[in-house]
Amino acid sequence: MCDQIEYPKLRPVELFPAAKNQVWLGDSTGLASGLFRLSQPALFIVSLMDGQHSRLDIQEQFMRKFGQMLLSEELNPLIEDLDKAYFLDSPNLLAYRQQLESDYQRAPFRKLREEGGLAPDPHNLDDFLDDMLSQGGESDDRIAGFISPHLDYTRGAPCYGLSYHDLGSHTDACRFVILGTNHHGESHSIVGTRKGFETPWGIVPHDAGFMQAMDEKCGLNLCEKEYDHAREHSIELQVVLLRKALGERPFSIVPYLCPDPCGPAGTKPLDGRGVDMRAFAQHLGELIVSDPIPTCIIAGADLSHIGAFFGDSRRIDDSYLEEVRRIDHDALSAIESGDPESFRDMIAATGNQTRICGAGSIYVLATALHGRATARLRRYHQAVTHEIQNCVTCAALDFIR
Repeated sequence: MCDQIEYPKLRPVELFPAAKNQVWLGDSTGLASGLFRLSQPALFIVSLMDGQHSRLDIQEQFMRKFGQMLLSEELNPLIEDLDKAYFLDSPNLLAYRQQLESDYQRAPFRKLREEGGLAPDPHNLDDFLDDMLSQGGESDDRIAGFISPHLDYTRGAPCYGLSYHDLGSHTDACRFVILGTNHHGESHSIVGTRKGFETPWGIVPHDAGFMQAMDEKCGLNLCEKEYDHAREHSIELQVVLLRKALGERPFSIVPYLCPDPCGPAGTKPLDGRGVDMRAFAQHLGELIVSDPIPTCIIAGADLSHIGAFFGDSRRIDDSYLEEVRRIDHDALSAIESGDPESFRDMIAATGNQTRICGAGSIYVLATALHGRATARLRRYHQAVTHEIQNCVTCAALDFIR
């Protein structure tokens, strides 16, 4: 197998410390199989697998670095093992991904990823969610949309509770457009999926007619890269809570993943393929207004990600948390002021210094409802885990009719 890979190319990976002088290779997309342990010499070899160095080049560089030969009998098994585990960009990976995509397209619905991971005790999911949803405050507002976290339920509970508590009394919607973050997928544009979503209480159907109408408005197939939804959690978490909060009430979903609109391409796709995010949001708002079926928009969006866990050198302390609070509140204030362009510009101006990962879904929600609803922040929350220097922030924010 490795004889066919003259210029091995490593896919984007993550590194984690292992035993002394060793590291683990990991793949956040889930395509690669588990973790792959490397010694320091092996890590040097892998660092040269950029698609530009041939196997002979790698052997020569190794000789210069370590002063000893790297035999083909040593290099070839490493390349082969990496390829078998899908860490290399290769024909083997392409065939594997094509098979996964085909399996996803043939499946009757989008499967729940990890039912056992939704609550601390997987056997008491109902009780856990009942308790979380009972914590919400009272309100008489009628909502057109809202921002909810996509953080795990345990850490995001304070905002999830407010967002979904007594939801049925705040909206007549029987269609929910759910916007999530495309954390690890291939698409650089908006991407939908024509699948219902599995929950612990059955399948929630998608609205095929609405999604077809959005395709026609945008002039392209928005579901071309729909396999991006297979492992993405940001929409799944909203669908599960919708099913729980609305009980037996029938409803459908319209699921779309959103890229980051704060990079160098702005609201346009980075690779030039797909719909402009601003145009998509405007089309979405127009279609909701013209369609007789009552519709609510949900942005499953986290805010800042800080700490050593995310690569920061600065330790999480009260001063840092207050600074991040100000950054988040400044951004959310632009949404409350009805100015999604200022929200996007504000994050882009700093290079998204605190890694606000839900900017795309928040921007689309605010743009689609611009002039038709008033935003009101209900709660801001910082989920801090000092032991691993990890902090993710989130908000519960309603768009009131």
